[in-house]
Amino acid sequence: SPYRCATRPHAALGARNLTWRVMREQDEASDASSAGTASPAASLLAADTAGEARTAGNLRAVAAACIAGIGPFIFGYTLGFTSPAQLPMEVGASGPFGAVLESHLDADGAVASSQAALFGSIVNVGAMLGALVAGPLADSIGRRLTIAAAALPWILAWSAIAFGRTFAEVLAGRLLSGVAVGVASMAVPLYISETAPTSIRGALGAVNQLAVTLGIFAVYLLGGLLQSQQPTNLMCPASAPASASASASAAASASAPASA
Repeated sequence: SPYRCATRPHAALGARNLTWRVMREQDEASDASSAGTASPAASLLAADTAGEARTAGNLRAVAAACIAGIGPFIFGYTLGFTSPAQLPMEVGASGPFGAVLESHLDADGAVASSQAALFGSIVNVGAMLGALVAGPLADSIGRRLTIAAAALPWILAWSAIAFGRTFAEVLAGRLLSGVAVGVASMAVPLYISETAPTSIRGALGAVNQLAVTLGIFAVYLLGGLLQSQQPTNLMCPASAPASASASASAAASASAPASA
């Protein structure tokens, strides 16, 4: 009939699609059965290979975090620098390093300087500027290059502080060191959190704060060791007349019995 002739090609096409579907299901069942019947040795080898790859990835992440932690280490070194260096910068130290901060003796005989307070606090201004720059910089050139870029202001800053002979020079160096602090404090935690595997991300996240505290400890330790080898030129002119009068009165009292 016309109806049977019209529907016969559609019936043949449906049977062919059904055949292909059955063959595909059989192939998938065969693949699943072969995977399920794999030998225990092959399964252990695959697990060992995956474990070795995971361990190698963790070691690379730890190494990368430790290298990036140099930035927070210098961050802590910068913050703690003023504690051991303030007195030598106020009164000078033995050798070619003279005083660069104006100071005076207060009523209690202690060294005081208003410039020392400004020198210590201006690092925070630089850190604010560095943090504002670090965000767009990390998005444009990447996290690693941003961390590396923080080395440039640090090099210039420590050079100015080490070789500066005026307050303006060391103050500019301190401001530059604050810019580097701001860049590192933003870029390093971001880099570590994005590259650390999920299994050790929490542990590697602590690298940043650990490096900061180690930097503070290092500058305190070096300050104590170096000041014992390079004493400060602490002069107390206010006490000089008193000592001179005391020695004169002692000499007069010693000569009085002889004249008698």
